[in-house]
Amino acid sequence: METGSDNAELVNMQFDCDLQRQIDGTLPVGYVYKLGCPGPVLLAAGLDDLPMELESGTLNTKSDARYRRPHPFDLSELKGLPIAINTPIAVFRSTRQDSAMVILTELKHGNDNFVAVIKVRMGKGRINIGVNNITSVYPKNRVDEILRWFKSGDRLITWVDKEKALQYVSTQSPQYIVGGDPEGFIKSVKEVIQNFLNPIF
Repeated sequence: METGSDNAELVNMQFDCDLQRQIDGTLPVGYVYKLGCPGPVLLAAGLDDLPMELESGTLNTKSDARYRRPHPFDLSELKGLPIAINTPIAVFRSTRQDSAMVILTELKHGNDNFVAVIKVRMGKGRINIGVNNITSVYPKNRVDEILRWFKSGDRLITWVDKEKALQYVSTQSPQYIVGGDPEGFIKSVKEVIQNFLNPIF
């Protein structure tokens, strides 16, 4: 599977191994996961060609039931994250206009899909080397927001796997859409996905 890393499967296996160590409580405090480099899809979507990293502390924070915006999850649900990020359902610009990218993955927590938020972080000191820092990973339970991201078209979408995205939208209940014509809204979202032109890579 092409993911932009020469050893994509090895990167994924190492991540899963280290994640199990975190689950078991044997991973060193402050450990930083290395997720390889963005593959062709992520590069076409607009990510910088820089290594991807994820701080283990971020996972502890986001998965904890005491987090300020609770969306607790089991860390084991993130096994396969490097490949999931490189083979996404879709990639969006952040609505916060902070230059971050939001990746909708096929990894699941119940009925909700995990998203990963990535933003370039530049190094300090004389060697100013940057990384694609995964600042957040969590199951997105606000499906209505995701559907509106799709509806926005190229204002937010930078890349979409049409088959995966249409399947994702088809499995969402119209009840997530407030007011108006929810079935019509979902139909219009599907039309946007079908008509979206992905950048060539």
